[in-house]
Amino acid sequence: MNLYKISGYLSLVFGIACCVFIILSVVKPTPVYLLCALLNTFLGFIFSIINIYLNAKYEITKQKFSLGFAGLILSSVPVIFLMVIIFRR
Repeated sequence: MNLYKISGYLSLVFGIACCVFIILSVVKPTPVYLLCALLNTFLGFIFSIINIYLNAKYEITKQKFSLGFAGLILSSVPVIFLMVIIFRR
């Protein structure tokens, strides 16, 4: 149960960090911010998958929306941003 809560909150933290680094990379275009966003994306995906797996295995959720899904949505923002940049060129 403890790992479930920790993985949910960590997925949210890394998802929010992804969004912040993407905003910073748009405001001040340096490759470091984009690399940090992708690193946080990878970590956010891992903790989101752990949270969703534990929720599905043990049926822990008493809420309608799990923290893992919110972290997964926030962590996918840099991937969508890169797709937009690639298709725009």
